[in-house]
Amino acid sequence: MGLQKHSNLASYAIGNILKYRTRSTAMIVALIFSTFLLGSAEFLREGVMMDIAASVDEGPDIVVQRLVGGRQVEVHSSWRENLSSITGVRIATPRAWGYFDIGTGNLLTIMGINATDYGNIVGATGTEILPGGRFLEQTDRYRIVVGQGIIDLMSTARVSISAGSILSIIAQNGSLIEFEVVGIFDTDAKIYSYDMIVTDLKSAQEVLGLEDEAYTDFAIWTDYGANLNDVAFRIDTQMPETRVLTRDAMDDIMMKTYGGRAGIIALIWVVVLMTVVLLTFTVSSAGSDEARREVGLLKALGFDTVDVLEIRMIESLILSLLGASFGMSFAIIFDFYLGAPILSGYMLGWSILLLNAGLPLAISGPTIFILYAVAIVPILVGTVVPAWRNAITEPDIVLRGV
Repeated sequence: MGLQKHSNLASYAIGNILKYRTRSTAMIVALIFSTFLLGSAEFLREGVMMDIAASVDEGPDIVVQRLVGGRQVEVHSSWRENLSSITGVRIATPRAWGYFDIGTGNLLTIMGINATDYGNIVGATGTEILPGGRFLEQTDRYRIVVGQGIIDLMSTARVSISAGSILSIIAQNGSLIEFEVVGIFDTDAKIYSYDMIVTDLKSAQEVLGLEDEAYTDFAIWTDYGANLNDVAFRIDTQMPETRVLTRDAMDDIMMKTYGGRAGIIALIWVVVLMTVVLLTFTVSSAGSDEARREVGLLKALGFDTVDVLEIRMIESLILSLLGASFGMSFAIIFDFYLGAPILSGYMLGWSILLLNAGLPLAISGPTIFILYAVAIVPILVGTVVPAWRNAITEPDIVLRGV
């Protein structure tokens, strides 16, 4: 009997949704828009956060830069001995990196490394080479390993790049330098290393216009089991000109860079959601006379206040589920199939220019739960409160038109 009662109340609620099509449609459309906005931003934000985590995992434990007058300047090779002597430092290797153009107008990243040092680090960016190629050797000059983004970029110009191909790079002084591709590296990250070219230090210095003993920074890998913050503190104390960025600091910087923009989208969504809730409350209260008469008739027929509230809750739940489901479906199509136009450009900035293989996107259970929760709970509040006000009215008063 109890189950049959709830089934009848649900049937009545569905009948009300179909009866008041204009009201139902307005609520569903508003929910679709709000869920679509938040879902699109969250799927992209979560993918970016996962990509950042992968980038940090593939990078050094500590990056050491030199500051003069608060600005980053070149680091001299003499720093290597000082850094290597600090307790807890396993590898201190110089890097020369910056941006360059291959004639397409897009800025790519080149990073010069010490091949011997990097060859001893498992999982570092550029060291996981796809079959058919190899990593850099210490004696290599004008040889490179490239990320998948370079392959994708050249393919748009109908140029196939593989091991053995020649790639010309425009140096800082305007000269053209030819490099041989010896390998293509595999990586879980897109934003950081997708468009990266890894070469030897001398070749990178020539491209970037750096002197022979000048580097951009030093990458530090600590001893196994060493406390990262303790090592960073020793470096900062013993070498006062340095700016020391730990793995956690780099993660935090990247999270703020990309996550902050997602926060602006979330703020806009809050405004939209509040508008939806107000619309729901207004729509639920607008026909108060008709709604009160309906409630009065139901109560005269034996329905109690709880039954009336259950009907309204079922209506709201159905509308919320429909709106949220359609909104998330449109968000998935927008992000995964259309590439999140405009939104991706805002959140990723210039990083989006080379991501031809697809945006870093992700969908998780907690995100789906949150999207449904923020769609259902406010709408329940916006509809149940007016329904409760009508339900507590005595039926004889309502039916007499008082």
